Amino acid sequence: MIQDFKFAFRQLLKSPGFTGVAVMTLALAIGVNSAIFAMVKATVLHPVVPLRSNEVVNVFTARQNASHDYRQFSYNEYRELRENGGDVFSDVAALEFAVAGIGRDHDMRRSFAFLTSENYFSMMGTQPLRGRFYNAEECKPNSNIAVVVASYGFWKRMGSRNDFVGSTLYINGQSYTVIGITQDGFGANALIAPDIWVPLGIRSQLGSAFGDSETMHDLMNPKNYAFNLTARMRSGLTIDSAKSRLPVIAQRLTAIQPQDAEGSRELQIQTPSRFSLSTQPEDDGPLALIATLMMFMAGAVLLIACLNLANMLLARGTSRSKEIAVRLAVGASRWRIVRQLLCEGFLLALCGGALGLVLATWCNDLLLGQLQSLLASTNFSLVMKLRPDFVILSATFLFCLIATMLFSLGPSLKATKADLVNDLKQQVGEPARIGRFSRFFAPRHISVMAQIALSLVLLFAAGLFFRGAMKAAGLYPGFNPAGDLIAELDFSLVKKEPAECRRIIFAMTERARQLPGVVASATGTMLPYADFTNSRRVIRLKDAMPTDPKAADPSVNALYTAITTDYFDALGVKLLRGRDFTQAECELKDGRRIAIIDEELAKKLFPNEEAVGQHIRYTQPPKSGGANDIEIIGVVSKHLHAIQSDSLVARLFVPLAQGYDGQTYLHVRLNTQDRNTVLAMVPTLRQAFHEIDPDLPLLQMTPFVDLMEKSPNLWIVKLGAMLFGAFGCIALLLAVVGVYGVKAYAVACRTREIGIRMALGAHRRDVFALIMRQGALQTALAVGVGLVLSLAAGRVLAQILYGVSPSDLFALISSSLMLAAAALLACFLPARRATHVNPITALRTE
Repeated sequence: MIQDFKFAFRQLLKSPGFTGVAVMTLALAIGVNSAIFAMVKATVLHPVVPLRSNEVVNVFTARQNASHDYRQFSYNEYRELRENGGDVFSDVAALEFAVAGIGRDHDMRRSFAFLTSENYFSMMGTQPLRGRFYNAEECKPNSNIAVVVASYGFWKRMGSRNDFVGSTLYINGQSYTVIGITQDGFGANALIAPDIWVPLGIRSQLGSAFGDSETMHDLMNPKNYAFNLTARMRSGLTIDSAKSRLPVIAQRLTAIQPQDAEGSRELQIQTPSRFSLSTQPEDDGPLALIATLMMFMAGAVLLIACLNLANMLLARGTSRSKEIAVRLAVGASRWRIVRQLLCEGFLLALCGGALGLVLATWCNDLLLGQLQSLLASTNFSLVMKLRPDFVILSATFLFCLIATMLFSLGPSLKATKADLVNDLKQQVGEPARIGRFSRFFAPRHISVMAQIALSLVLLFAAGLFFRGAMKAAGLYPGFNPAGDLIAELDFSLVKKEPAECRRIIFAMTERARQLPGVVASATGTMLPYADFTNSRRVIRLKDAMPTDPKAADPSVNALYTAITTDYFDALGVKLLRGRDFTQAECELKDGRRIAIIDEELAKKLFPNEEAVGQHIRYTQPPKSGGANDIEIIGVVSKHLHAIQSDSLVARLFVPLAQGYDGQTYLHVRLNTQDRNTVLAMVPTLRQAFHEIDPDLPLLQMTPFVDLMEKSPNLWIVKLGAMLFGAFGCIALLLAVVGVYGVKAYAVACRTREIGIRMALGAHRRDVFALIMRQGALQTALAVGVGLVLSLAAGRVLAQILYGVSPSDLFALISSSLMLAAAALLACFLPARRATHVNPITALRTE
């Protein structure tokens, strides 16, 4: 076998042109498959929970009524489940998402943090890489023992110092001792990990990522619903079998509720989400379908490349027919020669695989860089590993083996099926007697037609996703981002009283309004198209919530934003009816409860009535215990929060003081929509804010149009267009090269026939038409088959397309015309060369 590889290496060196084209073809195809497999492995196959992941579930609590209101758990509920939930759970851990300012003064950066109970790490089945995890004493409510566990990614960003454990980190202005580092790859889900993990006992020092900044901090308060719960089911239980036991545990939780609690609740369990962090059940969507489609598309690219290379090897085998005939004549067995040819193919595949692995690593590094920049406003540690490991290397080696069998076995068997007498006598060329039908459907031509059909499927898919990305990018969101400068601040990172923070916000808003060129300025606690969402479920005041869980739900879930006056002018949203909040209403925390809603919420709550002047209430009363009677004073036009057309599109706005959150976004609307002019305003605005407070927790100041470009949903749509576009372009390139190679070889084989035709009086245009006619008919047949396959593929893709029909006519026609034009151009060059055949020269070669 070693001798075969040595000989194969020498043979490939003798044909550097063929070897180079073959290796590059395989590098593209195997590289695509390795890159996609690495993505699928990291996001779908890699377990989120290191130890027996099938036993771990997220636990949720919902009210037993028509709305199924979800809320988090109190500390008392957590202890009850942990101590008395043994019928279902062997262990229960509490966690809360938080944000923290890591660093001192102007070097402070906002990072994502997890507050967890002491048993969280052991329940998940992980051990510290260095140091230790926190203990039960450090997790006692309100213990305030300042210790922190760093994620592996954060430790690497800090220089991987050997003395990092035991060092001091400044978090929200307070010193913490680093006691441990988590394992590489351990995180919150399949994508990210928080930078730091802190014990529950320190909760009063950090701000919640999803709650308001004035939420009560005493964990022993039975109404302080702060925790998400993750549990490990008893061994042998499945989710379905465990669900039947949950009502008994839910009754125990109802029994420990305060007297004025909102009624009975039910428990729900769900497999942990691979991507989202949420306080209620979330669906990852058609994840298995997406992964399957990605691997199918990558496999189609590999198949096209192998068909292409098989044609090249068929041509190479024909040119080596005399060599193979001689070897057979002197006693070599057919298997011996097939093995030799397979060794050549495998060597090509290995070289292509090695180069493809480098290409895949480079592409995946670019993807991770984009993902990191997308999440730049809040620091995470990425745990998604796309770099080659043993599994990816093994998969790449498998792709090489598959490629070898696909492109090398058939040509090898055909090349060794020799007629020794004819092969030793004849020169390279077409067989002496071959019919028109046999020539049209020769194996190499069938291979090319298959390439064209598969390429059309990939091009059509790319066209669908490209159309979706164009539609998403050009979608009118209902507001005007151009001319809007956004300053993002997070006051949960600084030690200031909420009242003082609000005073600063009002001062900043007023100061920005006074600057030259500013037409409006306002602040809101949520930004359209941003990473995080906050919602409240509301119902008409006069309606009662049905206690029957199967009854129609009269409440509506709405996106919730606390704002200052002039917010809608600053955002570019129209006030349709009623009025805006006054400055006094925005500053008064305990004033009359009022709200502004959008026309979507008005249509759902008051379909046949005027919404202005009506009263609504929250289905879950405010934690502060304030009034739950809200008067609607205005209605604004509908505007989007994300490009996805999901059910959460209604909006509810309240005065800033009544819904204050430490994380705020200040809008500064300029009298121009030019991006460069808006960007030039940044230094002036920074200076104005610095004069108000030099220690502002200002995270970023960016034109709104730039922030929208970084929208996660928009990025995902663009990523789909980019990936499928890459598939389509590679398939188109390989198909064109394949068509050109086969036609060029066919012309070379028919040189003698063409010479005879021209010697007998055929014109050049006749020869040109002869070659082009065959190419055009083959292209038309392949495109016809490809159209059928494309329509079938469109139906499969329908679930993950954005705003595009799965049989979109424009994408279908444009991809067909593009591929047909490219294929005919590839036929044109060999056909044109055929017209320059000299009959005398052609006949002399024989």
